[in-house]
Amino acid sequence: MKQLMLLLFLLFSVLFIKAQDTTGKKNGYMPPAVDTSKIRMPAGMPSVLGGPVKAAADTVKRGLTIKPSTIDFKLNSGQTGTAHVYIVNHLNKKKQFTLYLSDWVRDSLGAHVYTAPGSVERSCARWVKLDRSFVEIDTGQTVDIPIKMQIPDSAGATGEMKWTMLFLETTEEQVVESASGLKTNVNNKVRVGVHLYQTPPSLTYKDVKILSFDHADTSARICHIVCQNTGTVQLECTSYLELSNIATGDKTKIDVPIFPLFPEQRRVVEFVIPDNIPKGKYSLIGVIDAGTDVPMEAAQEMIDI
Repeated sequence: MKQLMLLLFLLFSVLFIKAQDTTGKKNGYMPPAVDTSKIRMPAGMPSVLGGPVKAAADTVKRGLTIKPSTIDFKLNSGQTGTAHVYIVNHLNKKKQFTLYLSDWVRDSLGAHVYTAPGSVERSCARWVKLDRSFVEIDTGQTVDIPIKMQIPDSAGATGEMKWTMLFLETTEEQVVESASGLKTNVNNKVRVGVHLYQTPPSLTYKDVKILSFDHADTSARICHIVCQNTGTVQLECTSYLELSNIATGDKTKIDVPIFPLFPEQRRVVEFVIPDNIPKGKYSLIGVIDAGTDVPMEAAQEMIDI
């Protein structure tokens, strides 16, 4: 009997100890970490995870926005059209702009050459009317500038494409102090140009020609294509040079950035042959591509590198 009582006591002690271990043991399960950066709260609600949600306006880049950069009126004779230029001031200060017209052409390398309005044969500056020459824009404000173009009622007015440039220029005075303490007033000018085109709807002919293709300076590894827009509307052209090694058949293609061409404009396109092209005899093919609706122009030469 005494042995039975001892056995029951030991069994009860073991059960009691296991019960203590079970209730006192920590749970080994850990909940997955929460990436609070990927949690999206409804607009306008505060986030309980990391403070209030930032408004979308807080992330807008600050500065000046002027758009569009190009306007093509496409009017017939006797018609009047109005387009709009918008200036948005995201700066924390007021800005003033002077508005004026300027004629311009592109030289043979594509650089802009500016002249007085009405001085270029293809100028349409005299047909453009601005309702103001000065505009002031407060911070956070958007200003609408109407640009009116009135075409004379004559057949000659729509015989060719014409263009001019609208400039929006601001001058901001800044005081600069030198190391010696001398203060100087400096005027920082910011000028933005908006291209104004008048392309009559009756003008649709597109064509480009290669006038010459040369590799005059072999030592400098430079090639030139001279091309001309022989159509009636502006073209957007791409150009490339393909070199084929006569001995090995290896080919190398050299591209240049896309460039515009006014009607009758000539453009010199320069290619620089990379130094890693091995010496040898090569076939050179120069290409001018003005789009799918314009015949592609190509020229070929044989050179020794």
